[in-house]
Amino acid sequence: MKDVHFNKEELREKFFSCQGRLNRRPFIMRMFGAIIAFTVVALVLYSVCFGLLGSKTAADGVAMVISVIEVVSIYTLVVRRLHDLGYGNALAVVYLVIGILQPFLFKSVEGMPEDSMEVEVVQALNMFVMLLVVCLMLIRGKRGENQYGEDPLAR
Repeated sequence: MKDVHFNKEELREKFFSCQGRLNRRPFIMRMFGAIIAFTVVALVLYSVCFGLLGSKTAADGVAMVISVIEVVSIYTLVVRRLHDLGYGNALAVVYLVIGILQPFLFKSVEGMPEDSMEVEVVQALNMFVMLLVVCLMLIRGKRGENQYGEDPLAR
């Protein structure tokens, strides 16, 4: 069995760095890895917090903090994927803002009628984020070097 260890510099570079380019395969693998890891951590911490403190509010707060960290991690993947396509950070910043606001937006429309304008706006923003990520998974990066670095497939 392979020796598993966590190198914080390697984790920072892979999941919390906006430098350079990232091609599709590592983007997809890291995206799903981050989603799974942060979901497991959020569920465990939520359960522990709720079990120890008996407070749903505290547990919800912990889950939101984990969610924000997850969004930031995925934001760095989105930035580097956009760099691979030759785009700057503007679209990634839009993703970041929507991603950070999503848990709060979903909480704010809780209990509202499905056909209300507020719920439809939140659903449209969620759809935009999902569509952006799917497009980033499907579109091939620019061949050759660009202003963000070497073509990751040329290595």
